[in-house]
Amino acid sequence: MRCGDIIGGDNINAIGFIGAGKCGMSLAYYFRSKGVNVIGFSSRSNNTEDFELYSREKLINNSDIIFITTNDDNIQTVWNKIKDMNLKEKIICHCSGSVSSEIFKGADSENVCSVHPMLAFNSKHTSLNAISNAFFTVEGGGKAVDTVSEILSLCGNRFKIITPENKAKYHVAACFASNFVVSVCYKATELLQECGFSKSESESALSTLMKCNMDNILKVGCEKAITGPAARGDMATVEKHIEVLDERTRELYKELTNVIFDMKNGGIE
Repeated sequence: MRCGDIIGGDNINAIGFIGAGKCGMSLAYYFRSKGVNVIGFSSRSNNTEDFELYSREKLINNSDIIFITTNDDNIQTVWNKIKDMNLKEKIICHCSGSVSSEIFKGADSENVCSVHPMLAFNSKHTSLNAISNAFFTVEGGGKAVDTVSEILSLCGNRFKIITPENKAKYHVAACFASNFVVSVCYKATELLQECGFSKSESESALSTLMKCNMDNILKVGCEKAITGPAARGDMATVEKHIEVLDERTRELYKELTNVIFDMKNGGIE
């Protein structure tokens, strides 16, 4: 069953997007694939592909739900430009992971929310399958949250409703699981290159290790998936590691090792 089969007919929620970047375009394609009525975009870029391009005022007039999918710094600017337009009964959302719905100052608080997919959008054509498996968070006013939650439910996505005060901490969690994983893997490739590996050899050598670790985390959880000298209490090996690292990498290693000790032994000084 598709979203449009249930929401459809005269009661369909028409969605318009302001901002035709990777997130906005990918979500538009995804919602449309699920039968949701995506009417098009308002964007400084004319490249909205096969979606209609509207002025902001016309997009708002023709939409029931408006997704602001600009970068975080421009959400406030867009809101300031549209807040005096005819927004009666309109649902206004943004897709920032770190900014709450409280950015919509002066709005009917019931009709605004933030909607964040826990997914890295690497192009305007992010895999529809990846988005269908993505976990979303929703935060904001009751009517807006209920409306967006219904759409996500009908699309088959898992989601959690959170509070505005937890938005920043939630986003930090996502950074640890996404951005910081990439940065730690990058540091691992650097260390291998210092041992004589090429960049491509480093990435290839680590690929199976990284994939197996992620599989284990998903199967048994972090505490049971952890391995290595810190998990075993092999302090002699930990000390050898520390000795061969530069100061900056040494401190990073110590911090991450302490997290492992916290998981296994309740922490160390």
